[in-house]
Amino acid sequence: MTMTDTAAGSALEEDSLGLEPKTTAEAILRNTDRILPVIAEEADEIERIARLTPRAERIMRAAGVFELGFGKHRGGVEATLREQVEATAKVSAIDAGAGWNVGVLNAGGYYATRLPQDGFDELYGDTLDHPTSGAFHPPGRAEVVDGGFMVTGNWGWGSGSYSADYIVGGCLVFKDGQPMPGVSGRQALYGLYLPKEAIVVAHDWQTLGVRGSGSTSYSIPEPTFVPARHSFDREPLDDGDKDPLNKSVHIAFFGLTGVALGVAEHAVRLAAEYLRVRYESSPTRVDANMLQCLGEAASEVEFAYAGVRAAADAVDEVLFTPGRALSPLELARMVTANQQAAIALRRVLNLASEVAQSSYILDREPLQRVLRDGFSALAHAGTRRAGLQMVGKAHVESAATDWVL
Repeated sequence: MTMTDTAAGSALEEDSLGLEPKTTAEAILRNTDRILPVIAEEADEIERIARLTPRAERIMRAAGVFELGFGKHRGGVEATLREQVEATAKVSAIDAGAGWNVGVLNAGGYYATRLPQDGFDELYGDTLDHPTSGAFHPPGRAEVVDGGFMVTGNWGWGSGSYSADYIVGGCLVFKDGQPMPGVSGRQALYGLYLPKEAIVVAHDWQTLGVRGSGSTSYSIPEPTFVPARHSFDREPLDDGDKDPLNKSVHIAFFGLTGVALGVAEHAVRLAAEYLRVRYESSPTRVDANMLQCLGEAASEVEFAYAGVRAAADAVDEVLFTPGRALSPLELARMVTANQQAAIALRRVLNLASEVAQSSYILDREPLQRVLRDGFSALAHAGTRRAGLQMVGKAHVESAATDWVL
């Protein structure tokens, strides 16, 4: 098959899916629904190769699921946080790794928003369809030089980097060999668009689950020049006067909350199917405990979705109101929505495994992979219960009238 034949076949598939132009967030969400069958067909291969397949990547890019985080002033659809969570959850309910790519690669829009105009024009001036991956821990080193920085570093878990056109590395900034303070008073932490030809990929993403996220490590072992126009401040102060998706750096990965929601939904669907098959074989094979566990799991998912949507709506109201900034309590509620979704996911995984009894240990059982994906997603720092301290502290420091939900 020639390159022309391949391109024609790709275009025909995209046409057959009825994908709409990527001009609004609503259109991208409708596109997301339409590509789910493709994600399902590719899921096994995504798992096997530990990254998105070429077909899945192509269809996801065509749908626009990596472009939700671009602000309107930069030509983007400026999706609300709720819309970003919904897109991530829809895909994650089919395949966790693919959904993780949606949640992470949308952060590229946030990175691009904070670039200087000349840097944005150079990197995204032709199209916003440039998925951008990034890793900030452990941070690299950026020494200020004339016109930019000399950069070295070794970054771990660069999710989506196999599918990314651009790769960002977070770096602590030094000037004349000394730490350079940022606007917060701490040492400045910048994100720098790394020259791909200088990146050494570790190919070390061998994991229990969420394999399709392609979260490999990468490094810049030799000092490499990055122009200042390809850098942005990773820790700017919150500013209510900025455009909606640039008011707070903390909102960039809110969409990842959709991974926990989607995986939990997937686990409940599989547990229900397991009981349905047993019941059709013999109703007596489904006991009250199984039904109770399934009911509890389904309720956990329902309430987790409702809670995350409510949190997203509350933050969106602030973000899309000119001149408003998130209060400490509003910010804490937003950040910890992921922890609450993770708590629900952990309960759902335990309940689903109890429903399935010993069958989930078999490789042929689809629930096994969902369990692996779920517990791997729960290893992410953003899901740790310790983050709920942020809400507790905000409540202690806030007036009682601010507690109204």
